Amino acid sequence: MEVNALRVFKPGEVIIEEGSKGTSAFIVLSGAVEVLKRSVKGEVLVATLGVGQVFGEMGLIEDRPRSATVRALTELKVREINREDFNELLRTKPSVLIPIMKSLFERLRQAGDRLAACWDPEGEVERSFEVIMEGQTAEAREVLEGRRLLITKFPFLIGREAESPATDVFYNNDLFIRESRPYLVSRNHLAISNEGGSMWILDRGSAFGTIVNGREIGGETGILRAPLDKEENQLIIGPATSRFIFLLKVVPL
Repeated sequence: MEVNALRVFKPGEVIIEEGSKGTSAFIVLSGAVEVLKRSVKGEVLVATLGVGQVFGEMGLIEDRPRSATVRALTELKVREINREDFNELLRTKPSVLIPIMKSLFERLRQAGDRLAACWDPEGEVERSFEVIMEGQTAEAREVLEGRRLLITKFPFLIGREAESPATDVFYNNDLFIRESRPYLVSRNHLAISNEGGSMWILDRGSAFGTIVNGREIGGETGILRAPLDKEENQLIIGPATSRFIFLLKVVPL
């Protein structure tokens, strides 16, 4: 295969089939895909991914069957990178690999958090959700550019805006918060995640933590997660003095 190969798919075409073997990762260049898992009730939508996002990256580092099906939602163009490509690009053009490295780092972070929390998915039924995010303060509304943000991809990653996010593999966020010193928001602060059929806020190693419906997580608390246990939830990113206050509305699908 040509290094840095470009591939094009039509709407409805399957790029990855759950249970199949494969060693390639894909970076979305244009269009969108849906990620689906099999269940007793049929396929369940896990995430929707768009430009700049990555799927199939675990195929680069393990030989297990694919854990989900990925299907084109629209006309789709992706960059396909297999193990041989990865090694060559690491030597000749490492910047191409930054999205994949970010995705792998986030998977490792979440795997560690789950182990620390003794999360046990056995017997749990995955459910689909979407989350509507609204700002409750002027600062929060500015982050969202005055709009209500519909979140359908999980985990949804939030952190402080980097000076050069495109070239820093340690910054991996779907929503960036612009902040000046002294910082209250960490560069990798929190994730909104669908786990075991319920929605959670997960700390990603923040310095000052997060407050979810009055519950503090992260920072020095030693607590890594809090459930979104109501239809409407208040999220304060940072300590109680933070002005980044949001309302999260959880909508089951």
